[in-house]
Amino acid sequence: MDAIDILMNEHRHIARVMDVLAQAVAHGRDGGVVSPVLFERASHFLLTFVDGSHDAKEDEVFQALTARGLPPGAGVLAALSGQHALGRELAEELREVARAVTRGEKEAEELYALADRYVRLHRGHTEVEEGRFFPLVRRLLPVDVMERVRARFARIEAAHGPLAEAADALELAFGGRAYQPWGGRGAP
Repeated sequence: MDAIDILMNEHRHIARVMDVLAQAVAHGRDGGVVSPVLFERASHFLLTFVDGSHDAKEDEVFQALTARGLPPGAGVLAALSGQHALGRELAEELREVARAVTRGEKEAEELYALADRYVRLHRGHTEVEEGRFFPLVRRLLPVDVMERVRARFARIEAAHGPLAEAADALELAFGGRAYQPWGGRGAP
């Protein structure tokens, strides 16, 4: 599995978390109760595993491309980097709003709007990466460079743990429990 295959595989795991968030938003907007804990844990996943691990790996690819002469401040690199920064900001805001909803200081709809915005951002971002950016990387970076990038991926993952396991845990914890009438916190 090369570096791009690793990133695409991680996209599949992140997509499962996006599905959980999208389902929670739809359920909440349909009048169901959704625990804000789901959104706080999801924000932890987004900050630790998406931003801190996955996006850090993509940044290694960006650096390899700029080292080969692709300008960092224009085109697809700039757009993707900007989306990484926006995703980080949305995840931080999601965490804070989830805590405020738990304290009764904000309405759940604000949480749903942020989660929905993050899901749409990430899905569009993934589409651009897989449809345009990753094929470009495969054309521009030779195998030996990609092997060095892949080696750096291992160090990044060692600092955070496996993204797939974190996605499994979140999906398992909130796959159905987030939608129970009492918000998944035990018997009413």
